[in-house]
Amino acid sequence: MDKLMRLGTACNRVTVFGMQAIIVAVIVVTTGTMFLQVVTRYVFQISVSGLDELAGHTAVWLYLMGAAYGAYDRSHIKASVLHLFVKNKRVLAFFDVLAMAIAVIVTVFMTVWSCDYLEWSIRKHEITPTLQLPTVIFQTAIFTGAVLMLIYFSIDLVSRLRKALGHENP
Repeated sequence: MDKLMRLGTACNRVTVFGMQAIIVAVIVVTTGTMFLQVVTRYVFQISVSGLDELAGHTAVWLYLMGAAYGAYDRSHIKASVLHLFVKNKRVLAFFDVLAMAIAVIVTVFMTVWSCDYLEWSIRKHEITPTLQLPTVIFQTAIFTGAVLMLIYFSIDLVSRLRKALGHENP
């Protein structure tokens, strides 16, 4: 069991490092292409084909890896006002479990949909109009982000459920 826990921890570290590396790389590429586009368009009065396409498609990786990383470090956007009305900590804990269960269910649907979408994209061999890049490169971000969010939301659900039931967190 101890070896399995260490393997899980190692896999998690690699995954988190991968997400961070992708986020940094995509920020650099997206910012660079947008900067180059502004300079060429407004300083040199020319338009470089494909820069806006590349910036838009790489931004998809940024959004989805950012969402997955937010699920990992529990910094995803929440809009909870329940604590203003409910003062019982145990009731609040169960509402946290319910909210996280809903997030897991929605993410399951997103994962299934993105898997079907990715499969369809692979079969169609779509390419981007200007740069002629396979769109599957960018559509993979949706599936990857959904899978990672599902994993981290599920871990969070178990953690919140243990807390709501009065068990110590591992």
